[in-house]
Amino acid sequence: MSNSVRLVEVFSSIQGEGILVGRRQIFVRTYGCNLRCTYCDSPETLKESGSPAICRIEEIPGSWTFQQVPNPVAAETLTETVRGYLAEPHHSLSITGGEPLLHANFWVQWLPTVRALGLKIFVETNGLLPSHLERILPYVDYVSMDFKAPTATGLDPQTTHKTHRRFLEVAQHTMVYGKFVVTPKTTDAELDSVCETIEAVNVDIPLILQPVTPFGYEPDPVTPARMIELHARASRRLSDVRVIPQTHKMMHMI
Repeated sequence: MSNSVRLVEVFSSIQGEGILVGRRQIFVRTYGCNLRCTYCDSPETLKESGSPAICRIEEIPGSWTFQQVPNPVAAETLTETVRGYLAEPHHSLSITGGEPLLHANFWVQWLPTVRALGLKIFVETNGLLPSHLERILPYVDYVSMDFKAPTATGLDPQTTHKTHRRFLEVAQHTMVYGKFVVTPKTTDAELDSVCETIEAVNVDIPLILQPVTPFGYEPDPVTPARMIELHARASRRLSDVRVIPQTHKMMHMI
C-alpha cells in the first residue's frame, strides 16, 4: 500500500464538464499520464521523469490562493486538506489528472477515508486501465470515461475499442458516462466506433460530445454545424447524447 501520492494540485471549484457540470467539487489532480493527446489542457501533469518537487494546495476553498508542499503528498495531509474544505458544501471529490488510475495503490487505501467524510467520489479517466478501476470500484460513485480519438492520440483504434468496452463493462456498476472530445480532425468513423463500444455494453450510457477548447496543438474550434451533425449521428444509435463544452473555461475558473 502507498501512504503518499504525487500530485499537481488540490483545489475547490465548479465542475465544468460532463453530467455533473455546475456541481461544486474538490479536485485532486495527479501527476503522470499514459497518453499524449493533442488537445491536452493539463500539460503540467505529464512530467514523469522523477518525482515533481511541488504540489499546489489551495489554502481556502475557492480563494485561488495556494501554498506549495513537497511531493509526494502524505495521505494524512490530503485528508486534512479535504476535511478543511468541507467547511463549505461540496457535492463530491474528483480525482483527475493526467491519468489518476495510475495511482490505484494509493486510492485503494485513501478513498475509504473520503467516504467517511461523507463525500461522493468522481473519477475522470481515459478508460485504458480497467483492472485498476476494478480495484477501487467499491469506493466510486461516478466515472467519466474519455474516448480518445486516434486522430488525437495516434493509438491503434482496435486496441482502444476493446479496452474501452471492457472498461465500460466494469464501470457500468457506477454512474458512468462517456466523453468524446471533438476536434476539427474528428472523423465520422471515430464517432461510430465510440457509439459501437457503448452499444455493446448499454445504449443508455450517456455520451457527452465535447467540442475542443482551442489549446496547444489544437488551435482551431469545431463549427456549430459539425457539432449538430455529430450529435444527430450519435443520437440515431444511443439514447442519451449531449453536447457540453468546457464551461469552466468560459467562466475563467480553474
